[in-house]
Amino acid sequence: MKYIYTIVTLLLMTYLQAQETTTIYLIRHAEKADASPDTELSDLGKARANKWMAYFSDKSISAIYATPYKRTNATVAPLAKKLKLDIISYNPPELELLAIAAHYKGKSVLIVGHSNTLPGHVNKLLNENQYKEIEESEFGTLYTITINGNKVTHNIKIL
Repeated sequence: MKYIYTIVTLLLMTYLQAQETTTIYLIRHAEKADASPDTELSDLGKARANKWMAYFSDKSISAIYATPYKRTNATVAPLAKKLKLDIISYNPPELELLAIAAHYKGKSVLIVGHSNTLPGHVNKLLNENQYKEIEESEFGTLYTITINGNKVTHNIKIL
């Protein structure tokens, strides 16, 4: 009887682990101070960074990725500080959402990028041309991707 209990318990644990939900959030950096290539955030951008911090504070974020620009890092700096997480730098052409999802299986990850790269990464993961580039004037776009087993769901909203 103990063997049956042990086998059932192991099977149940394996099933539950396979059903872990991984969530990937993708946002564009907040408002820029100016049009220079590696600019800081404007005052409005700093306020948005604090709004993102409040929004993501209860999302159990395990990792934060940002491109190596001042504006992307400053967008998530308040959240990283609050959660005591390092910001992981990535090169946009090399970002692989499936690899990140596999590495952080069952966890939540936040990725900060740019208007002309984030939609492409989501489209690549979905293997379809679902999302167009973010308008240059839009800084509140949030993509949410959830992966549970082989099921991938996604949505977009403006905050």
